[in-house]
Amino acid sequence: MESDSDYERGIQDTEPSTPIEHFSIECLIKRVDEYQRRDHMETIERLTTENSLLQHVIVKYQKNWCWTIEILEKTHQAVLTLQKALEYCIDEDIAAERQWLAFWGIKKECTTRQNYNPAGWI
Repeated sequence: MESDSDYERGIQDTEPSTPIEHFSIECLIKRVDEYQRRDHMETIERLTTENSLLQHVIVKYQKNWCWTIEILEKTHQAVLTLQKALEYCIDEDIAAERQWLAFWGIKKECTTRQNYNPAGWI
């Protein structure tokens, strides 16, 4: 029994046997290409959107960082002002104690600011 099929003879056709099959393969290739292009475009669009969102988040964090630095500088200035006020208060307290003791004629060494360290309480 002799067989006429290409499969049994071991010969494979690389060309489509009919124009309909040729059209179908070309159509399939075009559809696959279109699908890949569409998929690439969707990926690019998604990544562009994500990139834009990330840029907005970065700008937000940069603004917050600048505000944080500004608040830190204002806080530092407030601390310096409080330290000066505390130093002035201690000086006035010492002067008042001296005057009070002098009024009553008490000879006593007044406390001094030797133990005061303006940055020690921070």
